[in-house]
Amino acid sequence: MSPDVLQVSVIPKNARNTQTSSQSALLQAIEQESGKAVALLPAASYAAVIENLLAGTAHIAELGPASYALLRKRAQHFEPFATLSSSQQLGQYHSLLVVRADAIYHSLAQLRGKSLALTDPSSTSGALVPSWMVQQTTGYALTHYFSRVLFMGSHDRALEAVRKGTVQAAFVASDQMPADNKSWRVLWRSPALVGSPFVMDSRLCPAIQTQVRKAFLERQERLQTWLQLQHYPYVVPVTTQDYEGMQALLAQP
Repeated sequence: MSPDVLQVSVIPKNARNTQTSSQSALLQAIEQESGKAVALLPAASYAAVIENLLAGTAHIAELGPASYALLRKRAQHFEPFATLSSSQQLGQYHSLLVVRADAIYHSLAQLRGKSLALTDPSSTSGALVPSWMVQQTTGYALTHYFSRVLFMGSHDRALEAVRKGTVQAAFVASDQMPADNKSWRVLWRSPALVGSPFVMDSRLCPAIQTQVRKAFLERQERLQTWLQLQHYPYVVPVTTQDYEGMQALLAQP
């Protein structure tokens, strides 16, 4: 498969207008390496990114670890090949349960019956891992433990809901927390999660697949502007095996 335009889709970590502008350097790098026209395919949710891939309208995409595991349950022809990292080793992050630093809450137990912000139903750190943790810790489904659960669509919007007092707490990714962590209190931190993978349709012709990998992994000087906007210094390779732990976690009852 050799499409005239390579379509790239990314999960909505931030507000869409911010996200669209922050991807331009990446799209340009892929275009320079592949010689193909490259376009960003907007997606309003993690599920929309998955559907873009399954429909063949996206050829390259960023997914959360759990959304990749969900994709893999439905199709085997998508390969993870890169992730962002704070070092030259495989990147990791955490799911955090946060409240405002001046809040009266100091534990998950104190939040029972309160309101909660999540990011997206298919977000690893902002929904799926939290749902599993609350069930395992309390014996209650997350939606029963909290009086109200709002999906905000992105990590920054979930944090904003807590800041404004719309909800009392939120689950967000540690790598999406603002630099001013003094404004927040972390009540729970998940075990380390492997960084969000970039995946590629393995039905693309081998030459294009090689060129895309080079754009991410061997031509990182072209990605510096993009990396700065993502708040990471490196892109490192990943494989399907790196996400087997997440697939096993989601398979648990």
